[in-house]
Amino acid sequence: MQGFGQPYEDASGKGMGAITISANAISRYITFRVPTASLGGTPGSGWGFTVTLTGQDGFSSDQARGFSATPGAFSFGVCASASSDAHCVVDPNSVPKVIDTIKPTGVSQSSELDYTSGPVVLQDVSIP
Repeated sequence: MQGFGQPYEDASGKGMGAITISANAISRYITFRVPTASLGGTPGSGWGFTVTLTGQDGFSSDQARGFSATPGAFSFGVCASASSDAHCVVDPNSVPKVIDTIKPTGVSQSSELDYTSGPVVLQDVSIP
């Protein structure tokens, strides 16, 4: 889902229907509503969700803002400044385009998004 448009698609790019986006200035929540039928049923116990936040870039093929070694005019920085830290010397194009994620209880976000430990695999948060 993309906050600046209406693309609600599955992993293959197939449209999944219209979404409704609303914001509440008091709670500071943004709510996305999708048709229940597009999920294959009403979410309930045992369902899992993976939610991520990235920056929007209307000029890139995946619409997500990329990374550079340090912050650029139109890119996030892998590190604030040049460093020999293992996180700072990787190819910025190999860094997952995730700024924030909702992670399961007991999992640290720094571990969840650590691209120096191998491929990043996000875990879902399950509905009890």
